[in-house]
Amino acid sequence: MIGRLLGGRYQIEQAVGGGGMSVVYRALDTILGRRVAVKVLRSQFGDDADFIRRFRREAQAAASLSHPNIVNIFDVGTDGDDHFIVMEYVEGHTLKEWIQQRGPLPVEEVVEIGRQVCAALAHAHDRGIVHRDIKPHNILITDARVVKVTDFGIARAITANTITYAGSVIGSVHYFSPEQARGEMTDIKSDIYSLGVVLYEMVTGHLPFSGDSPISVALKHVREPLVEPRQLNPGIPQSMENVILRAMAKNPLDRYDSVKEMAEDLDVVLELRDVPKFVPQHGDGQSEETRLYTPVSGAENSADRKAADEAAKPRRRGWFYVKRAALWTLAVLLVMAVLGVGAYYAFTTWMRVLDVTMPNVVGKPYADAVAQLTQSGFSQNNIQRVDMPSNAVPPGAVFKQDPDAGITVKANRSITLWVSIGQETVAMPAVENMPLSQAKQLLKQNGIPDSQIAVNYEYSDQPKDTVIRQYPREEVAVVPGKDQVQLVVSQGPQLVTVPNVVGSTEQDARQQLTAAGLTVGKVQTQPDYKAPSGVVIQQAPYKPGDQVPKGRAVDLWVSSGYPQDAKTAVFPVVVAIPAGHSPVQVKIVVTDARGANQTVVSETTSVSKVYPVQVVLSPDTGADIKWYVDGQQQGEKVIPYNGM
Repeated sequence: MIGRLLGGRYQIEQAVGGGGMSVVYRALDTILGRRVAVKVLRSQFGDDADFIRRFRREAQAAASLSHPNIVNIFDVGTDGDDHFIVMEYVEGHTLKEWIQQRGPLPVEEVVEIGRQVCAALAHAHDRGIVHRDIKPHNILITDARVVKVTDFGIARAITANTITYAGSVIGSVHYFSPEQARGEMTDIKSDIYSLGVVLYEMVTGHLPFSGDSPISVALKHVREPLVEPRQLNPGIPQSMENVILRAMAKNPLDRYDSVKEMAEDLDVVLELRDVPKFVPQHGDGQSEETRLYTPVSGAENSADRKAADEAAKPRRRGWFYVKRAALWTLAVLLVMAVLGVGAYYAFTTWMRVLDVTMPNVVGKPYADAVAQLTQSGFSQNNIQRVDMPSNAVPPGAVFKQDPDAGITVKANRSITLWVSIGQETVAMPAVENMPLSQAKQLLKQNGIPDSQIAVNYEYSDQPKDTVIRQYPREEVAVVPGKDQVQLVVSQGPQLVTVPNVVGSTEQDARQQLTAAGLTVGKVQTQPDYKAPSGVVIQQAPYKPGDQVPKGRAVDLWVSSGYPQDAKTAVFPVVVAIPAGHSPVQVKIVVTDARGANQTVVSETTSVSKVYPVQVVLSPDTGADIKWYVDGQQQGEKVIPYNGM
C-alpha cells in the first residue's frame, strides 16, 4: 500500500494506526497539496457487505458533523477492492499515549480534556449520533492542546429504524457500558459511561476493570463494584471523583442526562473541590432475566466459555427455576414459529407495495423535497438527511439524492438526501517562512487564487519576499473564492544611519543610538589621556555614517579617566589689556598629553584678565601654553613632566 496513489489522488506515505476493521495511513492529497489521513478497510472485509455498510456509515455519520473537536471527513471512495475514507490529518498524540507516557494526569488537564470531549459528543448527540466507541485511542491531542474525537466507525443514528447489534462485541470492552456488555440497545448514556472510564484512567493511570478475556471484563462492567478513583489517587478532589462515579453508574438512570450536564460539573470541579460524595439512587439496571442469564456472543475460548457459563448459573436452584427454564425454551420455539410466519407475511406484503418513480428533488429546499417525495407516495419516516458542504446549491437545498431520479423503486424504499450546509471549505495551509511565490502556489493548489490573496510588506530580519505571518492561521476553514487570505511578507531589514557618538558621554551616546534605531552592545572602559571619565573614546563595529539594518548593536569604549602616571596642573595665564583700549580677541592654545593645539579660550574682551588653564602631562609629553591677542602671540609657557 505504501507509495500507492489511491483513488488517483491520495499518495500513501506510511501507516500511522489501525484497528480491527481498518488501517490508517498518512497520505498526500496531490490535488490540494495537504497531508490527510486515509482509513482503508482491511482486505478480509472487502467481500463482507455488512462490514462495508458499517464502514460507509462511518463516513456518512462523521461527514455530517462539523466541530473543532471532531476530526473532519473530506472524502469517501473505492479503488478496486479497497474502500477508504479520507480524514483530517492531526499532528499530535492519542490520549492513550499521553496516559502511558505520563501516568495519572493533573486534574486541571483532565478537566480541560474532558470538557473538549463533551463538546464534541454534545455536537454529535444533538444530531442524533452516538459514538459507541469512546476510548483514549480515539481521542487525539494536537500540539496546540486541541482535543479531537475520531473514529465514528460504529456510530449510529438514534432513529426508530436503528439496527440493534444485540449480543455483538463492537468497540473496546475495557470502555464498554454495562448495557453494551449485555448486548442491549445503547444511547447517549453509553457514551457518557465510556467517557467516565476515560476520565477514570486519566486521573488514576489504571483501567477500572481488567480480566483474562474480553468476556470476563465485560461481566465486571455489569456486575462488579468500582474501585473508587480516590482510593488509587487520594490527591484528586471529591468533585472530580463525583463526575466519574456519576458517569460510570451501572444504571443509566443514575448517569448524567447529557454530556452538556456533565460538562457543567467539570466546569466547577476546581472551584467546588470538597462536596458530598455522589451516591447512586437506582439499582444496577439488570432485570431478573438478565441476572439469570446474560447472553454475550464471542465466547470462543475456554476462558470466555467459563466466564459466560459462570454468568449463566442461576443464583438459586429449585423446581421453580426448572419450570421457568422450560417455559423460556417453549417461548423461544413459539417466537421462531411466529418469525417464520412473519417472514412469509412480510414477503407477500412487500410484493404488494406500490412501485413509484423517483422524482428529481436536487436543487430544491429540503422541506420542498420532502413534500414532493411524500406526494409521490414515499413515507417521510424513510427519508434520511445528510448535511454536507456543497458549492452547487444554496444552504438548505438538496444537492444529491439516492436513489437517482427516474428510477422505479418500492414506495417503502429508504431515501437519502444530501443537504448543503454552505460552501465547501478548505483548511488554510501553513505558508509562514515560505518564499511568497511558493506560498501562492500552495494556496492555489488548495483552491485559493491570487485574487483572494492580499499581500502586505513590512521590514523584517527574514529574507526579502519571505512570508512572516498569515491570516487566517493554519488549519482554519477557508471558503475558496470568497474568504480573503492576508500574507505579511518581509521586505528585508530597515536600514538606518550610524551616528558619531565618540566624544559624547555614555548616557548621551545611548540616547543617540536608541533614537537612530540601534541598540547598545558591549560597553568597555579603559584609561585615556584625551577624554575624561565617562566619555566615549571609540565605537565599533560600525563607523559613523554607515547604513546598517535597524536594531543592530554598536559596541562602545568609554574612558575611565586619565592613566595613573598622568599629572594635571592649573596655571594662571595673565592677558594684559591697556586701560581704555577697544575690545580685543583673546585666544589660548594648549599642547599636552591630550593633543596638540587645543583651543581652550577664545573670547572678546576690553579688560585685562587672568585665565586658569588646566594641562595634562604624561611621562613622554609635557605641556605648552600660548596665548594670543588679536592674532599676535602675547606669551608662552612650557611645562616639563619632571618639572612639576
